[in-house]
Amino acid sequence: MAEGLLRAAMAMLRPVVRHLLGARVPFGRFEKRARELFVRVAEEEFPLPERPQTDSRISSLTGINRKEIHRIRTGDGDESAPRSFSRDLASNLVSVWMQDPAATDRSGRPLPIPYRGMRGPSFVKLARKTTLDLRPRAILDSLIGSGAAEVGEDGLIALRTDSYVPKRGQAEKLGMLAEDPTDLVQTMLHNILCDEIEPRFQRKVAYDNLGADGMERLRVALRREGERFARRVNTLLARNDRDRNAKAPGGARTYAGIGVYYFESPHPADPKRKTPTKRKRRTS
Repeated sequence: MAEGLLRAAMAMLRPVVRHLLGARVPFGRFEKRARELFVRVAEEEFPLPERPQTDSRISSLTGINRKEIHRIRTGDGDESAPRSFSRDLASNLVSVWMQDPAATDRSGRPLPIPYRGMRGPSFVKLARKTTLDLRPRAILDSLIGSGAAEVGEDGLIALRTDSYVPKRGQAEKLGMLAEDPTDLVQTMLHNILCDEIEPRFQRKVAYDNLGADGMERLRVALRREGERFARRVNTLLARNDRDRNAKAPGGARTYAGIGVYYFESPHPADPKRKTPTKRKRRTS
């Protein structure tokens, strides 16, 4: 089990390591953050019942010496361990906009709305439904900067996409890298290791003999299907979210959702081969 988990972890890290090297991040810096993460996880998720978590206990779990563990636990390090990333409030506003009957047409498409208005929907009203801690103008600037929204000549704000994605290279977009893969890996580990618990939904469909000449059309078609599915799922989740529906079911606060992603890479076999191979379909 331990060796299998380690091999899987190395395979998952390979694309990350490639980009770390491209960003000139040396191994020593990565190693330092990895040590901190091991200590934080051991401290927070492997406590002994009714006993304090000591440096010695964490050292026995992680194999890291007690002096280094003490430095990390007392906050002497100049960098903190990685933390989970939460989506920007702009993405929540997009969801609220898509679910507001007054701000959408009969087909569910978002309508252009004024920034501020006494009657009817307005951007400020949608922003206030999302948060009271951030100025509506700051959220609007994020949407405009990402291309998710624009202000027309008539002054109305139009939503150009049903999702919010930060600009490439922004720290916020890199933060998404800390959240989405984590959700997927947690689901996979649950399905692999929890034999006596109902498995969570996890599917992948892939073919390994697709012609490059048709990939552009295929990308567009799959993106369209993915967005269509995401809209339906968003509607279903919003009905059960207590921030958006006062009549939603009660109980302990829970985080849940479904992700859809597209992947593509060259086949490891010789791309110049002339004899087509049998097409293969895989689901997992």
